[in-house]
Amino acid sequence: MDNQDKIPTGKVQRATRFFKAGVKVTGNYAAHYMKKTFSTADEDELDRKNAEEIFKVLSQLKGSALKIAQMLSMDTGILPRAYAEKFAAAQNSAMSLSGPLIMNTFRKYTGKAPQDLFDEFNTSATFAASIGQVHEAWKDGKRLAVKIQYPGVADSIHSDINMVKPFVLRFMRVTEEAARQYIHEIEERLVEETDYEMELANGLFAAESVKNQPDVIVPNYYAELSNKRILTMDWVEGITLNEFIDTETDQEKINHVGQLLMDFIHDQIHHHRRFHADLHPGNFLVTTDGKLVVLDFGCMKALPDDFYNDYFSLVKDEVRENPEKLREVLYKLDMLRQSDSPEEDALFFDTTVKSIDIISQPMKTDLFDFGDTKFFDDLQEHGESIFNNKAFRNANALRGSKHGIYLHRTFYGLFAILHRMKAKVQMKTDFADAISV
Repeated sequence: MDNQDKIPTGKVQRATRFFKAGVKVTGNYAAHYMKKTFSTADEDELDRKNAEEIFKVLSQLKGSALKIAQMLSMDTGILPRAYAEKFAAAQNSAMSLSGPLIMNTFRKYTGKAPQDLFDEFNTSATFAASIGQVHEAWKDGKRLAVKIQYPGVADSIHSDINMVKPFVLRFMRVTEEAARQYIHEIEERLVEETDYEMELANGLFAAESVKNQPDVIVPNYYAELSNKRILTMDWVEGITLNEFIDTETDQEKINHVGQLLMDFIHDQIHHHRRFHADLHPGNFLVTTDGKLVVLDFGCMKALPDDFYNDYFSLVKDEVRENPEKLREVLYKLDMLRQSDSPEEDALFFDTTVKSIDIISQPMKTDLFDFGDTKFFDDLQEHGESIFNNKAFRNANALRGSKHGIYLHRTFYGLFAILHRMKAKVQMKTDFADAISV
């Protein structure tokens, strides 16, 4: 893992780095279209070059800018494939801070050296992601994981969002005004994610919530060795979920781990209305005895009761098959609007119904095979068709409750992981019984 000796923390410094990347991207476009004038030019190669330039600077900046890139990589259809694939590298594989810089950062956050708090502390990071990096430490015979936040991350959230916003809005093809409530929702979650005291509280909540799931492990947290920028927990031995997916061939073991993941998310959403909203493989480990370890509770989303009831009522046949009731729910969820023209009404109604029919397939069956390529192909193709449809390229096309952002992201992340695993899982459909229509 490469080391970084300095992170630009000032607004001007960070904007300058990003501007320089933009200049290179502009140069790549100019060269591409010049080449296209005289011969054929590869659009995918242009995307790969530009994705490399942008990812390089985001990896150096870290923080919210890199986190947003990671988020976009999980949402099919929003970014060209080359960008999505490159930005997915933000998941626990960013450039780590050097030993001297991490020692200075630790002293800044605690007023002490790591050796003053721990018996041993490894200055080389084991994992590095967008907000912070993880180091091994030992105290009183216990092996610990110490997550240290990158300097300046919490203070630069707003300016980082403003910096990457034009890039994101350009790809989503919407105006800033239309996206305002969604940008505010993302900023709120990012602010929470940089507060490690809140993450500790979230972790304690999660540990309590999985007591009835013995094969799901949430590490123990240590408040006395943590603060707003440093988080200490037990080190849990296991391989990353990515490694498990790439190496495991026993279908029973694959199905077992997939079931644990599905049950964990199902329980959080439907029983607690508060769920882990950063669902990528880097946040999970698998132990040698087949248990699922859940990490990183910085990003959690709570669902208001009215939104939860309206959203999940869409899986019920008495709503889906009743056009009048279906429209009533879609108005509540801001998928349809009274101001829509007849053409807009038809477009958004038909598109939303198709989305519901695809995404609810696993929720309507007792056993679902996520290895079914047709389901995931339909999901991706539908997302890409929306992105490529010119009728959606206007401010009025960005709609839906802000509470759906992280819920959609979680379902897509969950389904993408289970698809990669080719897992067959038992679905719990009884949650719909408690939903009033």
